Amino acid sequence: MTHSPTLSLRRRLALAALAVPVLAGSTFALAQGAPPEPATVSVNQLRDMNAIRLEGRVAEIFGNRFVLEDATGRTLVETGPRGERGDLVKVGDTVSVDGRFGRGEVEARSISVGGGERIALERPRPERDGPRGPGRDGPGRDGPGRDGPRGEGPRGPGHDGPPPPRDGDRSDRGGWFSGGIDEAAATKVLTDAGYADVQLVDTKRHHAEFTAKDAAGATWALKVNDDNELTEREPFQAPLAEDAARAAVERLGYTWVGDYEAKKDHVEADATDASGRAVRIELNGDGSLRKERFDS
Repeated sequence: MTHSPTLSLRRRLALAALAVPVLAGSTFALAQGAPPEPATVSVNQLRDMNAIRLEGRVAEIFGNRFVLEDATGRTLVETGPRGERGDLVKVGDTVSVDGRFGRGEVEARSISVGGGERIALERPRPERDGPRGPGRDGPGRDGPGRDGPRGEGPRGPGHDGPPPPRDGDRSDRGGWFSGGIDEAAATKVLTDAGYADVQLVDTKRHHAEFTAKDAAGATWALKVNDDNELTEREPFQAPLAEDAARAAVERLGYTWVGDYEAKKDHVEADATDASGRAVRIELNGDGSLRKERFDS
């Protein structure tokens, strides 16, 4: 007569002890789950926050930044190194952007264009690019990175001034820009192309931005890359002067407070709405409302 094998009490206890960590790990993994999708917000709901999703249309493009427009307003989206290639989005594209909003712009972490596959966007890494120090918006923005501390630029200390030339680099050439663009050579590209009254507006890592007049006297906004090639141009529209901005603010139904500030593509000022609530108004060059930001 045969007997079914049985496990001793000691053996059963040992097997149970081995199973506990496995079960615990599985339970933990299930509890963790996939990260939740970020909350979808509209432009007029933007506050300094993490994990947001913003959907809208690409209205304008400036290097690795673009203006996203929805039914409630416009905001600037920064796309990191991937956006510098110039092929990520084009004007008119519908996009869905995941990222965080802070200091007046969305720092994109991923993007879907036209309902397509979501593209992860690489962010600058301190171990590769160097730590970021105080910049135009305070700590962590446009400060010392791989090119060293930034000096005084077109808008004062800490605003995209020239990095020191690297050893063996083009230190004998004048007009150093952020990213190593030669101001004199870039200006010559434009004058050789027939432009006059060439004025530097801003510098980025891989291009410089100018305004200049063509032979007919029309003013253009132009970009010259670090290979000294003219890559983009668009009709230039000067930002509103303070008195014109005040008139536009009041025409829109706000009460002017002040603190006027001209940006590259818009102007800003403090105001109050009809209920007396403080609001920061952003105006396009034609005086239309670009965005309103309420104090939290």
